[in-house]
Amino acid sequence: MSPLLKHLRPWLEPAVGIVFFALWVVAEVGRQHGGSAWAALVAVAAAIVVSRRWPIAALATVAAVVLLQLLNVLQPPESTTWPVAFGVLIVAFVVALDAPKRVALVGLALGVPLALAAGVLLGLRMNSWVGRGSDEREVEMFFTVAVIALGLYAGAWALGFALRVNLSELRALFLLRTTTAQLGQAEVELQMVRERDRIARDVHDVLAHSLAVVIAQADGARFIRDTKPAQTEQRTDDALVAISDAARAALIDVRTLVEGLREDQGEQPQPGLDEIPALLAQLTRAGMVIDAQHFGDEKPMTPAQQLAVYRIVQESLTNALRHADRAATTRVSFDWRGPGLALGITSADPSGDGSGAPAPTPGNGIRGMKDRARLAGGWLTAGASDTDGEFVVTLFVPTGAEKAGAEKTAGEQSRATEDDAA
Repeated sequence: MSPLLKHLRPWLEPAVGIVFFALWVVAEVGRQHGGSAWAALVAVAAAIVVSRRWPIAALATVAAVVLLQLLNVLQPPESTTWPVAFGVLIVAFVVALDAPKRVALVGLALGVPLALAAGVLLGLRMNSWVGRGSDEREVEMFFTVAVIALGLYAGAWALGFALRVNLSELRALFLLRTTTAQLGQAEVELQMVRERDRIARDVHDVLAHSLAVVIAQADGARFIRDTKPAQTEQRTDDALVAISDAARAALIDVRTLVEGLREDQGEQPQPGLDEIPALLAQLTRAGMVIDAQHFGDEKPMTPAQQLAVYRIVQESLTNALRHADRAATTRVSFDWRGPGLALGITSADPSGDGSGAPAPTPGNGIRGMKDRARLAGGWLTAGASDTDGEFVVTLFVPTGAEKAGAEKTAGEQSRATEDDAA
């Protein structure tokens, strides 16, 4: 229902009641009727006016008018005034349409005594209006008028109730469509939030790694300049080349992400397992000591899983480069002998007291790595070792047919590790 119709709806019954009264006033111009006849007309019109807002009062009013006519307190219907009874049908229709169901059922039951009263007020008097009269004829007219009146009343009530049911179904359908549209909009917004979160993680990983390499190279060049002047020129050139390569790679990655936001260019190529050796070499040139070990034969992984593994290795080594002792050896092991890839990255604990690396920014760092592992179907743990003062990142990503079974425990493992970290 439009806002305009919703605003005008409460005024419909009052308008119908006023029009009903005005039409009968015009129709009875020139005819002489007693005051009680006009009182009955006013009462029926008033019942129509209040039938939607006060349905019980409307039913009581029309019932009182009929009863007072039976008792001759009000003037009974005449040959020209009896159609006023059609106002009762309007009241029955409105009550069935808008009144509470219990009141609507009371209105339906009221049709029986009103029909019998119509048989008395109209059927028994109709013969006198046409100049005929007999006891048998009066009884016949009584039943005829009563049955017709009951049929008209029940028909008006049924029409109102059917319209009520139809409107209820339309409201439910409108609500369903509105809810569906809202859910669709919410899903779109959720996808946008997820995409922004994914892009934020990628930007964090790219920039954090590249800037860590740049800082390490710059600090290394400055250290060489102060301690070994003879090697300054060559080492400075090497550092500048490494800084340039890292910055150029970061610029390309960020530009790719930004272009993906500006227009839909399909799936952009993402780094995978093949790019990990180049990543290790870049960090080695930055001054890290990395011991990479491989066990078993590499198994096929989906592009999303390869990207997750690459980003986790990148983030872990970047954290080690930023926070840990650069002279210490960082061990990276790729174990393919199980039902998937078991990855372990061990570096020196930067705090030296077993507390681990500084807490990462919420949404990035360790939490971002856990999210990547979970989305890849696996799990990840990260924390300081209690025995040898090292910081250990452990990742497992299932491959092939083992992925389905591993996904069942991935959520439980992720929650358990988060509880341990807490």
